[in-house]
Amino acid sequence: MTPLLKLLKWLTILTTLFFGQATFASVEEGLALLQQDEIFLAIDAMQPEIGAEDPEALFWQARIYMSMGGMERFEIGRLLLRSAEQGYPWAMMNLVESDYEHCRYFMLPCDDKWFDKAIEKWQQLAANGDGKAMFMLAKHKDTWRKYVPYLAHRTRVAQYEQALEMGANRAAIALYNELSQHQDIKDPAIREQAVKYLTVAAERNYAPAMVELSHFEDITGKNDKERYLRQAMELGFAEAASLLAEPYAWVDSDEPGGIGYKVKTDNTPEEWEKYYTLSKIEEGLDTKYGTSLARERLFSNKLKPETMAKLDQEVAEFLIKVKPNRFYDETNLY
Repeated sequence: MTPLLKLLKWLTILTTLFFGQATFASVEEGLALLQQDEIFLAIDAMQPEIGAEDPEALFWQARIYMSMGGMERFEIGRLLLRSAEQGYPWAMMNLVESDYEHCRYFMLPCDDKWFDKAIEKWQQLAANGDGKAMFMLAKHKDTWRKYVPYLAHRTRVAQYEQALEMGANRAAIALYNELSQHQDIKDPAIREQAVKYLTVAAERNYAPAMVELSHFEDITGKNDKERYLRQAMELGFAEAASLLAEPYAWVDSDEPGGIGYKVKTDNTPEEWEKYYTLSKIEEGLDTKYGTSLARERLFSNKLKPETMAKLDQEVAEFLIKVKPNRFYDETNLY
């Protein structure tokens, strides 16, 4: 083999390895950017697989377009159909009519035939250990039990439990909702059960479960409540910062005609600093919403400019290390 042929051979191998790995990682990278609301960067990252007609990439491109509006909405139906035709069940279920009338709004080529096809595919995936597929079966699969609410509830709970065991963290939230809707969530035994489910997902660093656990201070205790919320915030979940700020923001009120609470104005200087810091972290993690002008005026009346500048620097350093994370996946679509 001549030196030139050897060189061409190695260039071919290196190119295949490089672009093969880049293509393999592109959907994963795109979803990581989507968690940060970087939707345009997310689409760019997924371009190799979108161009290769990968069904998962096509599905996520369609979902991103749903959040954008504009001329992109005319592409959504075509993208979902191409994904569904390649056997991607999440795309299939998006092409089934629902109470949300998304088919009409996004002008999708909906057909109820996709429902049975999606169920069949999820059954295959669940049989191979896919927890997200089991979650979707619990959410969508119809049986005669739906006509007997108690049995339907028990069946869903059993399936969601299995999904959680198989790694679908969103199932912990679904189980909490099932208990809230169909049993007495004030019952200590039921509350213990909800905490058990949520703790499983929280221990896997699933921030939405940590936030839900913060509502069970009577079981977890005040220290664990704050620990879970701080951990969720450090994972990039904006709602946790908002909940951590609440004690400094609102106070209960029984004023006639009121709404049960009012703005808290008697914080200590240290509390105002904590409130300011948490508010700025929330704004940094929740990029869809801007700054509250009323809150800015309140802070400017309570804190010195140099204090706010110092805290702004601390927040900026925090946000360099911690990026927004909405914890989206196929079971928890925005």
